[in-house]
Amino acid sequence: MNVRDLHDRTAEILRQAEGDTPVFVTRYGRPIAVIRGLAQEDLEDLTRLTDSRLRNGLEEAHADMAARRVSGLDESTADYRSLRVAAEIAS
Repeated sequence: MNVRDLHDRTAEILRQAEGDTPVFVTRYGRPIAVIRGLAQEDLEDLTRLTDSRLRNGLEEAHADMAARRVSGLDESTADYRSLRVAAEIAS
């Protein structure tokens, strides 16, 4: 689908994209965009990916874990179990 077709047949192309078939938009024969249907889950994922505050927060969290400034869930769970076992032995 070239840009001119997109301009001239937008409604038809959007109906087509609502199905399972993505529509590739080209300019001078080179792909520049993809139009495809959007499910609720896709919208949530896209929102997460494009929210710079969330993305920055995730990057910071990954950096903290890599630098061992925080524990991951597996480590925290293991630490909790160890403390619980120690408490049971002490009582």
